[in-house]
Amino acid sequence: MAQKFEEAEERVFGNVYVCRRCNARNRTTNPENTVCRKCGYKHLRKKNQEFAG
Repeated sequence: MAQKFEEAEERVFGNVYVCRRCNARNRTTNPENTVCRKCGYKHLRKKNQEFAG
């Protein structure tokens, strides 16, 4: 298992949200007032930090 680095995890997962419609990654500090950069959808979710499968 690889070692975890706090700096790397913050860069990869910090302030990264995923569009619920087109799955585009969006980097923002305020997801409530942000729309997707690709499709304009306004519902974003936090990027998962754990593998689901």
